Parts: sequence; C-alpha cells; structure tokens
Amino acid sequence: MNRNGRVCAARRLACRKLSAALGATMVVALASAGGPVAAETPSTTVIGIASLGPHPSLAKTIEGFKQQMAKEGYVEGRNTSYVYSDANFTQALMPQMFSQIVAKHPALILTVTTSVSQVARSAVVDPKTPLIFTEVTDPVAAGLVPNWKQGGERFTGSSDLQDFDAVLAFAKKAFPGVKSFGTLYNAGEANDVVTTKALEAAAQRAGLAFRPVSVDTVNDITQRAQLLKGVGFVYITGSNLVQSAIPAVAASMQRLKIPVLSSETEAIKKGMATASYAVSLESVGANAAKLAGRVLKGEKTSALPPAMPTAADYVTSISRSQFQSLGLKVPAEFEDCKCFIN
Repeated sequence: MNRNGRVCAARRLACRKLSAALGATMVVALASAGGPVAAETPSTTVIGIASLGPHPSLAKTIEGFKQQMAKEGYVEGRNTSYVYSDANFTQALMPQMFSQIVAKHPALILTVTTSVSQVARSAVVDPKTPLIFTEVTDPVAAGLVPNWKQGGERFTGSSDLQDFDAVLAFAKKAFPGVKSFGTLYNAGEANDVVTTKALEAAAQRAGLAFRPVSVDTVNDITQRAQLLKGVGFVYITGSNLVQSAIPAVAASMQRLKIPVLSSETEAIKKGMATASYAVSLESVGANAAKLAGRVLKGEKTSALPPAMPTAADYVTSISRSQFQSLGLKVPAEFEDCKCFIN
C-alpha cells in the first residue's frame, strides 16, 4: 500500500471511531432526556381499582391487595401504577367510575364488592380487560363465575364468605348460655340474601333461634334495630348497607344491652363491637392479588377458581371494655388468647 492508501485507511478508521463515539454520546443523551431507550426504561403496568365507596373495611382490602401485588412483583411507584375511583356508595355513579378507570387503559381491574363487580360486566366493554373481584360473598349467585371450581370468561377473584358454623361456635363460647341471635340485612343486595340464608341454616345446626331483620336504607337502621330486642347477641355481617351505618347499629345495641359480634375487624377497634371472629380483610385482598398476578402473567380467568378464606385468614378480637359496659364477663378460656383490643 502506498502512502496515499495508508492515509485514506487511517482516515476511514478515524471516522469509524468518531461515528461510534457519537453514537454512544447520542444513546447517553437520549437516556438522560427520557428518550426511547427500551433497556433503560422499564414498562409500567397500570392496574385499575373500582370500589363502592370510601370505607375503612374496603380500604383494608385494597391495601392487602397492593401489598400482595408487590410480593408478586408489581411494585407501586416502580413498575406499577394504580388508577383508583369509587362510586361514593351510589349505583348511578358506577358507569362514570369505570369510564375514568378505562380511560387509563389498565392491564387489569380490581372490582371491590358485588354490586361494583356486577356493573363491571357491562361498563368495561373491552373483553380483553380481565376483571378480578374481591369482597364478594357468593360470586356464583352474583353471576360472576359459573361455579366455585372455575372462573368466568372475564372474572375470577376472592370471596369473603365466612364459615358460619365456626362463627356461631365462637359466639357460643364468647356468650355462654346464649339461645338466640339476630342480624340486619338488605333484601335488595345479593350478598346479604345469600349470607342470611346461610346464617339461618347454620343457626339450625347450632341449635340457636335466628331473627333476621331487613333494612332498606341507612335511615331504617335505628328503627329496625329495635326489632332485635331480646336476642342473645347481634351478628353484623359484611352487608355494605349495614357496615356503612355501624355507629347507629352500635348505639342501638348499647341501649338494648345486646352484645355485638362483628364479621370484620375494624368496628371493634372503634368501640362499636363486643367481639369479632372474622376473616382478615387484608387476607381477602391478598387472595385476590395472588390471582391477579397469575392473570397478568398470562393465565386465563376461566382457568382460575375463585379463592375462599382459609382457617389462617381468620382473626379473633375481644373488647374487655365492651363486655364490662354490658355487664358481661369474659369467659376464662379467652384470658390467654392474646386477642384483646382494650
């Protein structure tokens, strides 16, 4: 090679080096500016949460869902963002609630409570958007899944169905000598109807008289609660209507000197229940998250049976102060249970 050839070759090598250097500089610049460098920018999974309304019980379930989702690899603020909306306990606002969530193009939507889940079937038009329900007592009766052994074409999720035989066995230990109990329920809500029928059957097996009292609105609570006078205890179920009026129920039972057994864990912490033997709401949310994680990884909802609470999901709580205010003594067998709230 002559001198001119060597010069040209040297120039070509220098150009290649300069081109490579400029290319690296551009990659760094794009990354710094938030440009389209896929390896440097992990994608974000958007998850919608549609809830009935702002309530401590529902918030506990949602928190349990988020915590378990983080364990499943979907960490809020890192690779996952949540779009939350609620209907403020108003059926007419549910379509608007879902419109707000769908506009964010979520990969999956969590529907909290039966009524919200039922509306989701028509409000979420895209059949490719999977739906995960939670705080649904009987998803089969609600029409969300065909049976307890398989999910639906768009739905699967977690039930908060209580083991009422276990609940009444606990009640008979907590309130020795009790002969009867009552409950308040909303005849217009599918969950409440299913729960009341199950309670009636469990009461017969436990040898207890059962007095169900229906309520139509929150304003009915105080008046209808008087119909429970004389029962051994009142069992407060997960009824959305009744749960939203727990203070009124608690006040009525205090006047009647009737102990309250709660199906959720928050009322007793606020002095509005005497005892609770309940499925942890965080566990209900976590059970839904385990299914959601599998769906996001590609499994079909139809292949995933709805989850039911296990024995490990139950929490026992007793309020000493409430027992005392009612003139009752905490049974000796509970003294070492480490389950006292106050």
